[in-house]
Amino acid sequence: MQFREDINMLRAIAVIAVVLFHFYPELLPGGFIGVDIFFVISGFLMTSIIMEAIKQQKFSIIDFYLNRAYRIIPALAVLCLVLLALGWFWLTTVDYMLLGKHVASSISFISNFIYRLEAGYFDTTSKEKWLLHTWSLSIEWQFYIIYPIVLSFLAKRYSLKTIKNIVLLGGDKFSFMFNC
Repeated sequence: MQFREDINMLRAIAVIAVVLFHFYPELLPGGFIGVDIFFVISGFLMTSIIMEAIKQQKFSIIDFYLNRAYRIIPALAVLCLVLLALGWFWLTTVDYMLLGKHVASSISFISNFIYRLEAGYFDTTSKEKWLLHTWSLSIEWQFYIIYPIVLSFLAKRYSLKTIKNIVLLGGDKFSFMFNC
């Protein structure tokens, strides 16, 4: 897939919205719409990549997973290692253990479930969670795991046109799985 300037501009708008909300919530009270914009962009790009590969009969779920892993896991692993190193010096034992739990949940892409169980997103204690932002990455990774399987299953039974209609009509029904 070729680089898309329009999608890059949407990414910039999404980042600006989230950053403004974090630093100046009164300027953009709905700033977390930026996270939703990222989810839409990701869904669009992943659908485009998968559907094109299916169309060319070259789609491999394993290759898809590896490509996603190569893009996401190295940066996440470095971030987690740096935070563990910093936390060793700055955190109490109890807080460091909690950081370890959050690192494990982030690396295993289940932090959205862990953070939901621990507290509400806007609780004051949430500001102390160094990896809180990984909740959206976990949702995205869960999407990456399930979505290609669904599309591969559909591709064995339906035409590409029918699959596109199913995706369009069923998108809101499928999204319930990731609302945490």
